[in-house]
Amino acid sequence: MVQPSPHDLRLTLLAVASIVASVAAVGQERTPHPEKWRPIAYRDLQMPGPQDRLYVDLWADVIQLNNHRYLAAGDRRYGIGNAPVREAHVVVRGGDKAALLSILDTAADCAAVADDPAGGVSVKMCPMRLALWNGGQVSIRQAKGCYLEPRAKERSFTTTDPSYAASYAAYDIATKSFRLGVILAHRAVERCSQTVPLYPK
Repeated sequence: MVQPSPHDLRLTLLAVASIVASVAAVGQERTPHPEKWRPIAYRDLQMPGPQDRLYVDLWADVIQLNNHRYLAAGDRRYGIGNAPVREAHVVVRGGDKAALLSILDTAADCAAVADDPAGGVSVKMCPMRLALWNGGQVSIRQAKGCYLEPRAKERSFTTTDPSYAASYAAYDIATKSFRLGVILAHRAVERCSQTVPLYPK
């Protein structure tokens, strides 16, 4: 993963403060059995609610840019809320430490990886950010990660057959790393098998 550019850091400075406050409120709740594979959680951020503040703040600069792109193209359908944007994440907490790995799906910022026309599901490589709270210190790094997307936007991932298509994450306690994987059409998508360390060497 790479560090955000100085421009990105300036844009997210206030957002980080908000994120820290949100995480601190639940920082003492430890994630049970973080080493077990679990489905990644998804959020639709077009009309975000209070529970989405953490993710909206983390991606405020990219969401704003995405909104501007639609307006610049003459698309004014999204005057209320945001232009199409969805997010996937996994959170691990322990004492005064917390880590959030988040992937953002927008039309302009992602590239196709795999497609399954029969199942109506595709996989895209999208921006990914890792926000780490370690006591009073905050760090944000960014890279790319896989986003599993149903072609029909109204479909919910909670009803998708997890044996057919699913995104999973686990936290390796020994190496202090997130492990990510995607299954599509009952097969692992090799490009999406990632290990993301909390502390880069």
